[in-house]
Amino acid sequence: MIFDVFKRRWLRKQQEKLSGQRRSSITSKPFSMVVLYDADVEKSTLFMEQWSRELEIRDYQMVGVTVDTKKQPVQDQLLVSMKSIKWSGGLADPALKELLDHYFDLQINLFEKRDDLKSYVAMALDSGITAGLASLPEDHYDLAIDVKLNQKELFIKELNKYLNIITK
Repeated sequence: MIFDVFKRRWLRKQQEKLSGQRRSSITSKPFSMVVLYDADVEKSTLFMEQWSRELEIRDYQMVGVTVDTKKQPVQDQLLVSMKSIKWSGGLADPALKELLDHYFDLQINLFEKRDDLKSYVAMALDSGITAGLASLPEDHYDLAIDVKLNQKELFIKELNKYLNIITK
């Protein structure tokens, strides 16, 4: 698939551009959040609603990244696949464009296996602070939580603890 090669090349070039940019930071409690997750691994997204309650965040967006271009989104989430990228480079999905233009106080990268699409979306999202699993490369987070992907309760407990320290 020659088009996939073009798409991946464009994604890698965009990542190189984004890696040089500095993110802003937050000094107050976050009011909005985006959770970027692997839609091929996570079977349910109900835990994200619980996270928003625990963090007292009402404005949140779920973004699933999948390799299955025919997979349908569930509830109020955005599903991103290689179909969201034009073969010539650039974004083909208007919902993804809108998401990348939106600012979030908190971004959570909840995936272990890295690929070009996940990395691009993670780096292109405009957020005050980014939290992720410690298994990810350092350019994917500002705050690393050293837990396994299946330890979601511990992840959010630790994240909440660190956010309270940072925003005091």
